[in-house]
Amino acid sequence: MNPAYFWIVLGLSSVSWFIYPLFLCFLSLIRKNAPWTEPAEWPSVSVLVAARNEENVIARRIENLLAQNYPGRLEILIGSDSSNDSTDEIVRTFTADKVILFRSPERIGKPLIIQELLKLSDNDIIVFTDADTEFAVDAVKELVLPYGNPGVGCVDGSRMNSLDGTTCESTYWKYEKTIKKLCSRLGVVLGATGAIFSLRRNLFKPAAPNRADDFELAVMTRVQGYSCVFNERAIAMEQSPSDSSQYRRMVRIVSWMVISCVLLMGKALKKGNILLFLQLLVHKMLRWFSGILILFATVLSGILAGTPVYAIIFLLMCSFHLLAAAGFFLKNRLPSRLLFPYYFWLMNIASIVGIFRTVAGNPVEMWEKEIMEEDN
Repeated sequence: MNPAYFWIVLGLSSVSWFIYPLFLCFLSLIRKNAPWTEPAEWPSVSVLVAARNEENVIARRIENLLAQNYPGRLEILIGSDSSNDSTDEIVRTFTADKVILFRSPERIGKPLIIQELLKLSDNDIIVFTDADTEFAVDAVKELVLPYGNPGVGCVDGSRMNSLDGTTCESTYWKYEKTIKKLCSRLGVVLGATGAIFSLRRNLFKPAAPNRADDFELAVMTRVQGYSCVFNERAIAMEQSPSDSSQYRRMVRIVSWMVISCVLLMGKALKKGNILLFLQLLVHKMLRWFSGILILFATVLSGILAGTPVYAIIFLLMCSFHLLAAAGFFLKNRLPSRLLFPYYFWLMNIASIVGIFRTVAGNPVEMWEKEIMEEDN
């Protein structure tokens, strides 16, 4: 077999994880986004929260938002996605405090709830967050600060786990946060964190009429010619999810985002934004397929193992996979640094399942709270 096949597959699997960050480092040295300046007048802000059976957290969430240290006007809009607990009644107790409730009589999903909430507001800046998230006291202010630069269209915040411990999400987030910082220097952050991000209201343009998630909305601001930045001082805190919960969350996200990514790549090409097209291809598509590519590379190195160099590579790759298996069975006994192979495969298997669900025409379009929390 021609060894070139192995190197091509290995190269494709490495582009998103190694070559892409190095390229961003190089670009950030020769070109930087314009510095942020405080707005002359703080714009009015609407905070949108989609909620489904959140009676245990919705009061605390509203109180947290009302306590924000924001110099301008701020209103809170809660969208109840046909909640069948006491979520609606709890929200109504706050309606005198600049809190607006919208209730959908039937289940329509978060994207459409967000679009319904947007119809109730005409404020300049929209902040998106979740019902089970807690903002730092200056979070909204930090989300709005970069808009002093008129070229900024979207601001991504920093999500932190409120509980101690290492999970697949926290391990992955350390790596992703570094990527976001590099992208932010260039104004080319790709996507946003659903728990905390903002954008200019006039740039709210989903990739398709029935869509409005964090990834699409952030990227669409760049399609429209604006920059997307990351402010790590805009902090949101959430409880650390279990690995199984995070796995299901990743399946849902990828199964939904694959379609988004294809739509956005087409829009980027139409606008002549080659950098955005390549980012979507490398940072999203190739990363989602990196697990499959690694498996192919392992098989190909095994076929070529008659040569010492490839035999060593094959043994190293097999060791990586075995360490991932050890992490699955011995997670609480291994040092956190040795758990990376386990976390890598947990996230990549979720990506593969999400892609297959999309191809099968069965994406996970609606989040179910009881599924996410059953083993926390």
